[in-house]
Amino acid sequence: MKLKLLFAMLLGGALSAAAQGGYQDGVDNYNAGRLDVAKIILENTINDPQTNKSVSYYYLGAIDFQGNDLNAAKANFDKGVAADPANGMNYIGLGEVALKQGQKGAAEDFFKQGMQTDKKNTALMAAVARAYYNVDPVAYDKEINKYLDKALKDSKNTESAVFMLQGDMKAMDDPGNAASLYELAIEADKNKNIVNREAYVKYANTYFRVAPKFAIQKLEELNQLEPNSALAQRELAEKYYDNSQFGSACLQYGKYLENPNHFQKDEQRYAGLLYSAKDYDKSLEVANSVLSKDPNNFYMYRVIMMDYAAKEDWPAAEAAGAKLFGHPDAEYIPNDYILYGDALAEQGKYEEAVKTFEKAIELNPDKPELLPKLSLVHDRAGNSEKAVEVMKQYLDAGNGSLNDIINMGRRYASLARKLEKGTPERVAAADEGIKYYDKALERVSDNAVLYRLKGEILLARNDDNPNAEIAALYEKMLELLNADPANRESQVASYRAADYVLGIYYSDVDKAKAKQYLEDYLKIDPENEGIKKLYETLGN
Repeated sequence: MKLKLLFAMLLGGALSAAAQGGYQDGVDNYNAGRLDVAKIILENTINDPQTNKSVSYYYLGAIDFQGNDLNAAKANFDKGVAADPANGMNYIGLGEVALKQGQKGAAEDFFKQGMQTDKKNTALMAAVARAYYNVDPVAYDKEINKYLDKALKDSKNTESAVFMLQGDMKAMDDPGNAASLYELAIEADKNKNIVNREAYVKYANTYFRVAPKFAIQKLEELNQLEPNSALAQRELAEKYYDNSQFGSACLQYGKYLENPNHFQKDEQRYAGLLYSAKDYDKSLEVANSVLSKDPNNFYMYRVIMMDYAAKEDWPAAEAAGAKLFGHPDAEYIPNDYILYGDALAEQGKYEEAVKTFEKAIELNPDKPELLPKLSLVHDRAGNSEKAVEVMKQYLDAGNGSLNDIINMGRRYASLARKLEKGTPERVAAADEGIKYYDKALERVSDNAVLYRLKGEILLARNDDNPNAEIAALYEKMLELLNADPANRESQVASYRAADYVLGIYYSDVDKAKAKQYLEDYLKIDPENEGIKKLYETLGN
């Protein structure tokens, strides 16, 4: 989910085609419901020698109709008729406009004119049914069924356009039945050696909600049949992405971007996916390529900052972050501040880093996870009191993991150690730290390290004079460590600390115990003169 939210922030800005390709990609995108993409491709390719202008004008008119711009729709359908009077679809488009304007008689005349261009073309009959459906599916239910039934009868149940419309009519309320109808359209055209790209895509889009695996398999099949189709390539990449298969999405986007009818926003997403795949150099290459064509694209400055931060090239990450935050139109997300703040902090620019995190918190009060980052920067800058204050605000609001709670105790311990012995301030700091270690022990009561940490902060509170409470904590730590003999080698520092504290404590309470602990200590650190002398004072 986090990746999707991040990538969503990489897709802003206007659409712009990377290069002009075939008009059929515009038709395909229209049929897939990507009207903005379809419009750009159709307009960009309208004057290409290979373009069927009559077809392109029809789809441009259909896009205008869906946008409720009836004048523009009519103008495009008229251009389509002028380009090829034998193309019946533009007459049907004109009829749809007339029907929408309440001129049913004129609409029917256009429909008849369109069907007369090819009397045996049952797809035109289905197109008339769709025109009625687009204008008012309830009011024109009788007309819709009339033309669909005739198209099925005349085609002997092989007209895929009928199944497509029937599928569209059920897509929202009955996706399973809709998918079955799209499957019928696929099979009907397959028997005519036609690949119905629209049916494949609509099948996948409908089925994806209930069975993403089958939807993806259908698109993989389409890509095998139509390896050069921009629509097929992009739809598969999108479904991999939507199904959180980011590695597959990354590879598929790479293939798709070789198609001339890809869009800049696709390059932006690809750059983000490459980042998620940890291919930071390739991600930088794509992001910089976008910037070479669109220098004000702040989304790419974000990706570049992410890439350089992952590579721990902090000066470069800072430079990209500065461009991002200097952009007048940029929209910021919390991660922008985190990475920029990290880049500053890693270079010792703590004052600027603090300001960055404080600004992030100001703009994102609903993101408490920013507070630990600010606390850490304060801590690295030597501002122990401020680090503790910020982290306390975070944890006291009920946030934080076990590790956060433990680290808070550590910070109070560090603060206590910096304060003068015997002062109320030192005691108060230690008492606050103890509260957090107690919270941690409530969650995990069998963690040996926690008993040691609590013992250490109590020692700071007691000016390094061990007492019974401190001794009990270290003994509990040893009890837990001794449950696994291997800890004698892996936890040497903990054993040494316990033997030292317990040896000192028991030297005034139980000399035999004290000697045992001191002997154990000297096995670890035999050259420690202070412990040797203490051991000697205990006698035999």
